[in-house]
Amino acid sequence: MKRLLVFLFLGLSLAQAQVKTTTGPHQAILNYSNASCTSNAQCTIQVYRATCTSVSSCPTYSAGNTSWKSLDMTAGLTPQIGANGTTWSYVDKDAALQDSTTYAWIATNTYIGGTVASGASANYVGTTNNGTPPAPTTASSGNSVN
Repeated sequence: MKRLLVFLFLGLSLAQAQVKTTTGPHQAILNYSNASCTSNAQCTIQVYRATCTSVSSCPTYSAGNTSWKSLDMTAGLTPQIGANGTTWSYVDKDAALQDSTTYAWIATNTYIGGTVASGASANYVGTTNNGTPPAPTTASSGNSVN
């Protein structure tokens, strides 16, 4: 199984993102946090995904931009709400994720009962694998890690 772990702290939503790809179906595991979303001021999260032409060329997010797909938050979302903020782990298992393709993800928050979404987090960009596992890495002890 190939795992690509990348951590990125994102703007206003103070988010981390982690992408994990495997041979076969692809998935992204995205972790976000927001200190403003507390147990006394709860928030919802909306994650969006866009396809990029390269790791340095992704569409710019704006509300209503059709390059960004609104992802289903009813499945794959695990919130942890606390007095000092909320964290969300979201698994994007969309069957539309293709081999060797670069994607960007962003998230917005809205206070429950509110109607205005926060600004978008900085985007996280990741590329799915091509279905071929990487070469194993041999440690100095002779043990192999793959």
